[in-house]
Amino acid sequence: MRLQELLKQQRLQNHYTQAQLAEKLFVSTQAVSKWEHGQSVPTIDNLLMLSDLYNLSIDELVQGSPFFKKPYVVGHRYRRSRVIMFMIGWLIVSVIFSGLNPKTWYVFAITLMFIAGFLLPLMTKDYWIIERDELTIRQYGQGFTFQKLLAKDQHLQHVRYDDLAQVTIKYLSREHITVFDFAPDSFKMWVTAKDGRQWALDFGAHVQDFLPQFVNYLQRQGVTVNDDQQIVDLLLRGESLYNHFNAGKSGATKAN
Repeated sequence: MRLQELLKQQRLQNHYTQAQLAEKLFVSTQAVSKWEHGQSVPTIDNLLMLSDLYNLSIDELVQGSPFFKKPYVVGHRYRRSRVIMFMIGWLIVSVIFSGLNPKTWYVFAITLMFIAGFLLPLMTKDYWIIERDELTIRQYGQGFTFQKLLAKDQHLQHVRYDDLAQVTIKYLSREHITVFDFAPDSFKMWVTAKDGRQWALDFGAHVQDFLPQFVNYLQRQGVTVNDDQQIVDLLLRGESLYNHFNAGKSGATKAN
């Protein structure tokens, strides 16, 4: 969404006419009209006054979302040290509660093997990082084992923005078969490099906090961003993506 569209949207959301806003800012109605038609831009002083008037930061006013400092992690970054500390802690607890009694210690050992071999890999998700010059991607892929968690080399993939061909944002709603089907909809960013490589990156929670600015940032780097569903505009208007794409379906009352 361009600056003139953001300015108009904020004015309408705050229930001002162009004349009323002009009076608040001590400018002419024609000046406000030119801002909203892209014929001119507000001065720094005008932007500061608009920021105060709408109770928004400058970033929220001109880019549609708060400033996010890079590197910005999308998802939950895995830390090998935490897994090792967990294993050591569990062994200490096992020794204390078992009293070195083999009859009870093996129960803790079996539980530890179950956590290490099944639960930890299941709870460890892919993540990606928005850097200044590139995206850093960690995808565990198929056959994810506990051994990968302990590996020193985390096999991070790096793709520079100037190596990207395009980025596509896509939200796919899914049919919930039963009332106990809580699986989320698919909300991904498809990243395609100029050499043909492609990644499907999941968006985490609070996507409204970074996606509008990230899209602007990619476009400033010369990356083509495809948003045919106008997802960024929906976020800027404060709409729930779940409700929008599941309109008419039962239970469509979730937030983003």
